[in-house]
Amino acid sequence: MNADIEILRNFPTVDQVNEILLKSLESKSGPSFQLINALLNYTIPQIYPSLESNIRSNLINVFQSLIGIGNLVGAIASLKDQTERSKELKSFIDVLQMVVNEKLILQLVNNQTTSLEIKEIDKLIFKGRLFSIINEVTISNNLEINNDHLKSTEKYIDFLCNSLLTLHQNDVAIIKINIFMVSILKFGDDSCTRFFEQFMTRNHWRYFIDSYKGLKKFQQREYIKKLFTIYLNGTILRGTAAADDAKLLGLYDILSFVSECLDESIIEVVLLCGNKNLNKLMSLLVTRLDESRLDSVTMKILSTWGDENLIKKEPIAIQESRTHILLQILSQRKNTLFLKNLLKDPVFLNSITNRLSSFSNNVKALGVTLADYVCQLNGEEKIFKLTGDLDLYSHLLEGSIEIIQISTDPWDMIVTPHVEEVKEIETRLELVTIDSDDESDSEDDPSLPSKVKIPAPVYIKDLLRYITVDTKDKNAYEMRRTALLKGPTLLRQKAGVGNEVSFHSEDLITHLIALNNHYNDSDFESLKLNNMVATIVTNPNITFYMFNLLLTGDYSLQQRMIILSATSLAARELRGLKDDVITKSFTPKSFPTKMLPPALHQKYLNMEVGTKYIDTIQHNLQDSLMHEESSKAQDTILGNGKLVRISAKLKKEQAGIVSTNDHPIIPNFYQLVGRNFFFPLLNVWYEAEGIDIGHYTPVFVAHYIKTLTLLIHCAYPSSIQLKDMIREFLVLSKTIIAKVSLSELQVIESVVTGLLLIFDITDKEYLILNHNKEILFFRDWLHISWEQVIDSKIKSLCAGLLLKIQDLTQSFERTIMDQMNSIY
Repeated sequence: MNADIEILRNFPTVDQVNEILLKSLESKSGPSFQLINALLNYTIPQIYPSLESNIRSNLINVFQSLIGIGNLVGAIASLKDQTERSKELKSFIDVLQMVVNEKLILQLVNNQTTSLEIKEIDKLIFKGRLFSIINEVTISNNLEINNDHLKSTEKYIDFLCNSLLTLHQNDVAIIKINIFMVSILKFGDDSCTRFFEQFMTRNHWRYFIDSYKGLKKFQQREYIKKLFTIYLNGTILRGTAAADDAKLLGLYDILSFVSECLDESIIEVVLLCGNKNLNKLMSLLVTRLDESRLDSVTMKILSTWGDENLIKKEPIAIQESRTHILLQILSQRKNTLFLKNLLKDPVFLNSITNRLSSFSNNVKALGVTLADYVCQLNGEEKIFKLTGDLDLYSHLLEGSIEIIQISTDPWDMIVTPHVEEVKEIETRLELVTIDSDDESDSEDDPSLPSKVKIPAPVYIKDLLRYITVDTKDKNAYEMRRTALLKGPTLLRQKAGVGNEVSFHSEDLITHLIALNNHYNDSDFESLKLNNMVATIVTNPNITFYMFNLLLTGDYSLQQRMIILSATSLAARELRGLKDDVITKSFTPKSFPTKMLPPALHQKYLNMEVGTKYIDTIQHNLQDSLMHEESSKAQDTILGNGKLVRISAKLKKEQAGIVSTNDHPIIPNFYQLVGRNFFFPLLNVWYEAEGIDIGHYTPVFVAHYIKTLTLLIHCAYPSSIQLKDMIREFLVLSKTIIAKVSLSELQVIESVVTGLLLIFDITDKEYLILNHNKEILFFRDWLHISWEQVIDSKIKSLCAGLLLKIQDLTQSFERTIMDQMNSIY
């Protein structure tokens, strides 16, 4: 051997080099370190370009050994910064490119027997040392790579995955293969996708199963997480479109072997993807757990779902996914003793209670959906029975899959698209006639006793008498309903004629607020609200008395909310803003003969009718303020995207919010909107030293702020007290925001909407000069808090407001600095 090394050092002929290479290849021990060192130091630099292809091939085979490729990579790394040896470096790179081919890994593994040598191969090739050195050297020295395996990370990962497959096909020991497999997935998400693209096929899946069974438990769990969250989520089950049952059942059959490792932590990782198809698949697989483990896993998921702290902090989108996977798991447990006992389980009851106690309507709706579904699965009557736009999450119940025995090859089921025959749909249109009279069909039934015809009230005192009638009176129902239906029209007819309305206003508003739904009419709250609005519109001075009742009266939350709702709607009507809920509640003096009864229009609203109307108005106002800006604000703040400004006029036209008269319906509206509405209502806060009604304080405070916001909206642009109203709103908002919890989403939404309105209608320089401290306070609070808001819509509004404030402060930066230095 020493003689061969000496020959290589002393300018050997090509034939001598070839003879030494062949001798090394025939040796059972493989090439020695001395030989590899001599080839690197002498042979390659001196005569490599002159070698014929067959001799080069022998040279490459010698370097396809652990000692060969390891020292070759080391030599390349040592020459990285030695520009005077660039030709030598290029020769080494050329050799390495030929060494790295499809048979390299198999040859290395077959030639190495010890675990230490296998780990060295893993470190050099599968952990990426070779690839990182090649990348670094070629970039720093501007060298070109021709080997496809080394051109990019993606190509290198494909090379490693193909090499693993070759090892499987040549029956290499699983323990060796698994060392390499674990390293591949550490390259990142793309390596996981490419790995499973190679192995999750009909012909290769058995190799993965063999490797999976040879892994330790914690490694198996990591592979399951990556398989679901990266590969399935990003490829086979990608997107929001519902996968057909056949595909999910095929995957269920193919992946059944992983079920023994499933637990709540893996389910947690899966649900965070927000992929409903993935949730369905997981719900199928967990059913393969034994019953006691399945019970335990389900209860842990339920406990997390109902955790009070999580409810306050977790984004709604994730809470929706968490609810969906829980619903899907429970759907697989129909007719089980577990499900029957669940309705009485303390964990379930506490979880539902925690959600119903939230200030977020979305959080509440998710709780209601789960509670009703558990009742439905048990064949019991639903507790809440939400319908229409209150039923926000019924779509989560769709698409539960029944596990059936499949006869088709599951691989065909996951790759063959599901095609449904398109059938012609026959559409039938029927003419529906609407009777404008508020009569029930029962009145035409001769078998029933005829009702007493109650005359419509003619005077306000009659209206008051009908409303306050004793419920024991046999005609009490008809009298009260007649009063509620006819009241808005009568009050408006009497307005401006004598003092009849003003004389009875206090009694009327007092009894309307106190009126309860004794007869359980579905439209009672709507009718009551309409009468309160009519009372305020026809006598705006009643607000002083009404706000005193709000301050001193012993009222329920619902009664307080309806006072605020009536205030907002009345101010809007006086301003000339037309809201359907009000305009359709009364008949103008011309008395048109055909008009939909209010009950038909408002049938779907019940206990929260007042807040529903005000929420709708607020959402429309938000749309006008943030038509496109809010959707882009978050990306702009994070440095992505480009903010496109749209004129306020265009935004309002696109939003189509309200129809408005050119002028208010009363000539002195701009004088009284502050005097009669805004400031008396604001005084309630200070006279009461804040608002505290217990658990539901945030709900009422949010509605209170909405009302003040809408009053400012009505006061714009001509109220003589508009600037005072803006100042008071900013001061109050600062007080509220300083104490608000991020779980009080309704309060945050109301304050942010009000601030957006103020920034939209107020001169920017005026705001900076007069309210700089408040503006900087809001900016700092938003900067810290906006990303922690769990509701995506409210988060978007917060981002939009923060962007507005940042634009404002940047535009007037010099003014702010001068103000801080007391120049102003």
